[in-house]
Amino acid sequence: MKEFNLQFASHSKLEQLKQFVLEHGTYIELKKGEQFSIQGKVNHRGAYIENGLLRYTRVDERGNIHIVGYTFSGEFAGSLCTLIAPDQPSFVTIEAVCDTKICYISYSKVEEFFATNAETMQIKCVLVEQSYLLMYHRLLDMYCKTTEDLYLDLLNRCPDIQEYITLKEIASFLRVTPETISRIRRKLAK
Repeated sequence: MKEFNLQFASHSKLEQLKQFVLEHGTYIELKKGEQFSIQGKVNHRGAYIENGLLRYTRVDERGNIHIVGYTFSGEFAGSLCTLIAPDQPSFVTIEAVCDTKICYISYSKVEEFFATNAETMQIKCVLVEQSYLLMYHRLLDMYCKTTEDLYLDLLNRCPDIQEYITLKEIASFLRVTPETISRIRRKLAK
């Protein structure tokens, strides 16, 4: 699967963090629907995705579920809020969309890694900076691009995403109705 968050995932400074996680973490396979993190609960671990797809959802005060993000093979997954503030509950639930192989590690081990020296502390800064840039670009895109542009961006980054998620999920991620996505698909098919 093509990398979704390509700019973030390809930053050269994060290669050292990836190697640390792969050497000191624990490999597991999450089955489709299995949760890695639960909204409202503290999750003391992050992961590197070897193969698969994770979905980030948030339940609002009315009980509606919103899809707020995805992470794919070759990317890091977890709660940035908990990494920054260890007792902060996760704002999202992270679950496997398909069978997904990950290597997870506790945030305390990652913090020990970051505290090793100035170079590894800089890696933490890069991780936070890249996460911020990813979120900021997504926010700007939601305000400045049309729904059709956002849909095309999604397909360009992940041509096979429709094999894994439903039209309703794409609509939730793009903050529109499924009918809007259907109209866009029909228009593009012409």
